[in-house]
Amino acid sequence: MPGCAAVPPGVPDVSKRPAAALADPPRAEAGVDAIFAPRLGLLDSNPVTRALLVELLYDKGFDVVAGTDPAALPSAVDALILAVDGMPQHARRPSWLLEKPAVPVIVLDRPPVLPGLATPLGFVPDARLDLPVPPRKLVATIRQVLRRARVPITEAGDAPACAYRFDGWTLHVSERRLQSTAGRTVSLGRQECEALKALLSFPRQVLTREQLSMAIWGARKSRDISPRMLDGPIRRLRRHLGEDVRFPRLIRTVVGIGYRLDADVDIIR
Repeated sequence: MPGCAAVPPGVPDVSKRPAAALADPPRAEAGVDAIFAPRLGLLDSNPVTRALLVELLYDKGFDVVAGTDPAALPSAVDALILAVDGMPQHARRPSWLLEKPAVPVIVLDRPPVLPGLATPLGFVPDARLDLPVPPRKLVATIRQVLRRARVPITEAGDAPACAYRFDGWTLHVSERRLQSTAGRTVSLGRQECEALKALLSFPRQVLTREQLSMAIWGARKSRDISPRMLDGPIRRLRRHLGEDVRFPRLIRTVVGIGYRLDADVDIIR
């Protein structure tokens, strides 16, 4: 693709993908895993490598906020990734390289024009890697740093749930079908099914509106979704479950926070 000769090796090759993929990398998949996706802040002055790194990290299940100005990044990130260019030791460092942020920091060093000119830092980062870096090594380093900081990470482990049993109902996940012990069957839309799966995965626990939105629409897109968009799937779920809309028994509203499913749940794998 014209103009991409400067893309360093060691990052995903998207030269055969549409240009739009660089400007708008795909969001992390929606689902229960998205509720607790670690949020990474990425600072990179190169728009091409920034887009490539964002795409890679989204594909690996991270929520990513990227830019060039540290002040523009939200404070609520679990770790920072800084892609820096080599500079002479006497060069003036940017102010954000003088003191270590309050979150774990991973520094990615671009190859300097002259040897021995790695960017001097005013702090010791939690990890430092040279670009180009194999994607697998980068992801493994991020996970290791997050574990040391005790940030929860959702990884593939247990087999996904095939069905959930609760309060006389069974949710058949792959079919998006609710079945009652009385023989009633209800087909669910994708949004209702994802919301119910999230509530069933954390029974008797309060899930915030943000967490449920992430489960339905994914980590990236949920930030652009109005909080009121969640009302529709919850209202339809209550109707399917035969709930009294004014006094719901199963899906309880926690005012100002979110929702809680008040039932014991058996997971069938």
